[in-house]
This record gives sequence, structure tokens and C-alpha cells, in this order.
Amino acid sequence: MPSAKQFMERRDNIAAIISYIRKRTSATRADISLALSLSWACVSELVKLLINAGILIELTPTEPRASSEAKGRVPTLVALNEDKYFLGVDINDSGIAISILSMSGRIVAAKKWDEEIFETEDELAFSVCSKIDEMLLAREDCCGIGVAMEGSRAKGGGWNYPLKKGYAPISPASFIEERFGLSVFVRHDPECMLYAVAANGEDGAMAVRVDNGVGVAAMKNGRILDLPLELGGVRIGEKRIVDILREGIAAGDYNEFMRVLGLGAANLAMLLGIKKVFIVGEIVNFFPEYSEVFSAAFNSVSRSVEYVVSTVLEASCGAARVAMAEYPKTTIENHYNFGSLR
Repeated sequence: MPSAKQFMERRDNIAAIISYIRKRTSATRADISLALSLSWACVSELVKLLINAGILIELTPTEPRASSEAKGRVPTLVALNEDKYFLGVDINDSGIAISILSMSGRIVAAKKWDEEIFETEDELAFSVCSKIDEMLLAREDCCGIGVAMEGSRAKGGGWNYPLKKGYAPISPASFIEERFGLSVFVRHDPECMLYAVAANGEDGAMAVRVDNGVGVAAMKNGRILDLPLELGGVRIGEKRIVDILREGIAAGDYNEFMRVLGLGAANLAMLLGIKKVFIVGEIVNFFPEYSEVFSAAFNSVSRSVEYVVSTVLEASCGAARVAMAEYPKTTIENHYNFGSLR
């Protein structure tokens, strides 16, 4: 059995190979060895394991070697198996959405359902699992399910989600894993939105999601940050930003909300050293009418931070990308020989 260090290196090398091929579409073993500074033997072994697991496929060479070149086999290309996929679920009180991404990150299918209000976690679980059942392709080809979860983390585990009688702790990983037997990765929905709009985020990016609530996530050097606060809970004067949003929804007037959101978002970006802020979610439907109010408030704090209004309305695509980013880490943690990949 390999040591813990060897296991971690093996896992990271597999992830690096998959990521490299995803960026290049296809590559030879020599390409991979050179680009990742891995030995030929290491690359050959791991590529063979990935082919046997059905994650990679070998492409038949189509160009013959020129007569002037040295004799020998034409190097074969390996590519990701596009039959393999990741499924993302956005669990939000504005409606449940699901996206399916191929191994290369191509959107295969997407659907959103109307808003639902649930009495219990069991009702929510039944609805979510029924929708996954409807969208799920060949189960053996699913490499993981990502979940974008609305609400804050509950103290006892799970997520505080708005049910009909108030907020209650919900554990989507538990009921989805029990129903489908697949690896499930749950993240706060703004984090998933950020994965969807700024997957690289090397210079610093932040996503502010506004639907029926206000959420935020930030990324630097490709990593999601642990934030010191929840933007919707920030007080501007005597009221929280989320309370001002709800007043705006009730009155049909978002002027005050857009002002305080601009102030809050710009201040948080400055605090974190963020260069770009993405505005995402249902807010994009009314943002144009109030863009001047938001811009004036945002720019009054800083003109060095850029904001972009994204067309991304829900987080299911980003949730699938979360599962993609985690793969194959969890999958191989219990299988040193990588022989039981789904």
C-alpha cells in the first residue's frame, strides 16, 4: 500500500492530467509528460488507469509519419470521454435548476423548474431527486453531482433553507447520495455562481447573487475564500441589506436596495483585494433600470474595482463545475488502485 505522500501525489497527478487534457482537447503522453514535468513511466501508468476507468479514450492516428521522419509508431492522442459527465443542481426557493456538463465542460443539457415551497425536508428531497431522475443520463457515466445550496450553514450540519414554516437545516448530500449512490459536493450557491462566471479567477473575482436573498462568494488564485461575513447581513444604517431587498420587492422599487448593494459590494471587494465583481442571479432582470444608482454608489467607494453584470441566472452550471473541480479526488480516496471509478 502506498504511503500517504505517495497517495496524495498520485491523486494530484491524475487531477492534473485530466485538467491538462481538458484545456488542450487532446494530447500525447509525451505532451503530458513535458507539460506537467512527470516521468514517462508515471504518465503511461496513470493514462492507462484512466483509459481502463473509461475517463480517457485513445484516438486513432489519422496522419501517417512522413518518409523523412524516423521510423516508429505514430504517437497516439488521448482525449476525455465525452460520454462521462457531471450533474449540477441549484436548490433555491426561486426554483430548482439542473445542468449537465460533459467531461470537457460542454453543456449537454439544462432545465429550470418553477418556484416551489416545501413543508418538510422530505418534500424537498423528493422534488430534488425526482428532477435529478428526470435529467440523469446513464448513471454509470456520471462522475459526480454538485449542489448549489441557498441559505447559511447550519450549526449542526447541513444548510438553513427556507421551508414553509421557516428556516430549517437541510442535508442535500445525504438524501442525494442515498438515492443515487454518487459522490455529492455541496457549496453555497454564490460560490457555484462564481465557478460558472469566473472559473479561473487568478486575479481575484467576486460574485454577488441576488434572488430572493443576497449571497456573495470570492475567489483569489483560483481558490474560493472563506469570507468573514454574509453580505446580505451587513447593516447599512439600521437595516440589513437583505431586509432592504425585501422591502424593495414588496414595494416594486429597488432604488434604495441598489444604492446599499453598490456600497456593500464595493467595500467588501476593497477589503478582500478583489479586482472584479460579477452581479448574478435574478437581479439582472431589473438591474438596467437602476444601473445608475448602483454605479454611483459602487464608484463612490472605488473606481479601481470593475463590476460586470452577468447573464448567469442560476448556479447549476457552476455546481457541476464544482463536482468537476473536485474530481477525481474523492473518487480515488478509497481506491488506491483507481480501479473502481464510476
